[in-house]
Amino acid sequence: MKRFLSRARATYSVKIIAIIIFCLSISVGEIFSQDTTRPEYEKADQLIENQDYKSALKILLEYEKKKPEDDILLFKIGFSYFRLEEDKKALSYFEKAIKSNSKVSKYYDYYGASLYFSGNIDEAEKQFLKCVELDPKAQKAMSMLGAVYAEKRQSSKAKSYFLKALEIDPDDLRANYSLGGLYFNEGDLIKAQKYFEICYKLDPENYATVSYLIENLYRQGKIEEGEKYKKNLIQIKNSSKDPRISNLRYFRFDSFPIKDFMIVAQEGFTKTGDLYYYYVFSVFDKNGKHVKNINVESSVVLKEHGFKYIIGMDTIEEGNPKHSTSNIAYPELPSYSELKSVLTEILEGKVNFPSSSSPNSK
Repeated sequence: MKRFLSRARATYSVKIIAIIIFCLSISVGEIFSQDTTRPEYEKADQLIENQDYKSALKILLEYEKKKPEDDILLFKIGFSYFRLEEDKKALSYFEKAIKSNSKVSKYYDYYGASLYFSGNIDEAEKQFLKCVELDPKAQKAMSMLGAVYAEKRQSSKAKSYFLKALEIDPDDLRANYSLGGLYFNEGDLIKAQKYFEICYKLDPENYATVSYLIENLYRQGKIEEGEKYKKNLIQIKNSSKDPRISNLRYFRFDSFPIKDFMIVAQEGFTKTGDLYYYYVFSVFDKNGKHVKNINVESSVVLKEHGFKYIIGMDTIEEGNPKHSTSNIAYPELPSYSELKSVLTEILEGKVNFPSSSSPNSK
């Protein structure tokens, strides 16, 4: 199982969402349910409950020598390897458990998850479907099927299974988040808002949820509402112990097209120092290539000339940014609508970026 990576706003891929869906909703207590409990494994169960999977495996693997076809034992071994992220071994033991007893839905659920995280989504799909066939209320398998179909770009199927998962548990954070992401990517911002707001109520400290809420509101033109969430995002970042969040320099808050370009708007977490970027507008061409950044910059030198901000640009040439500044400067931060108007002028080629700028007020 691969852990997630973060981008400027901790944006998650389909597979990353699936990892969150499955792993964060795992209850160790599941392996102590009626169909997977036996007194002789009590010590190992206690170790698993304490998340000491390596010690549990030492006990369980000794039992395997005596009971090589005990499906409960094989599942517990597979589960321990699964939590240790040893996918190949987990797969092997889940297969053995199913071969020994093909009637336990949970075995297919975890077997499917191991296959999915190993990259075999087609086979994973079959196992999740079998799990749901045996147990129509197998909620995690429903969510994972949603993730499978999202990755296959079968949006209707994905949404159908996420909705089925929510029928069983309306407060499932992962399914709500996934639905919000699907609707957001399709441009259905109203429906996306509904699911992101549910996520926010369930977990107001979730960086990705708050980030999506901000951009979703900006794209609807609800800028003042989006601004309120920015404060939350900054607090989450400052208090986070996850370096993938605490080390972020910028957060994404909007995206919009201008002519043949897509603009992704980012704001700096830090707005102090000798030189800093307040906003960074990343420009992508119609093929999705990152071609330039247009920046709202500030510096000590600029302030000495009576201005606070100037428009700069980093042009990406052979993977390396080439910096230049325009002759557009401001005594105070301009409005967002004014900045978008300037971006249009820049992309139309109406603004010069001399190598040595002499700012003029605008």
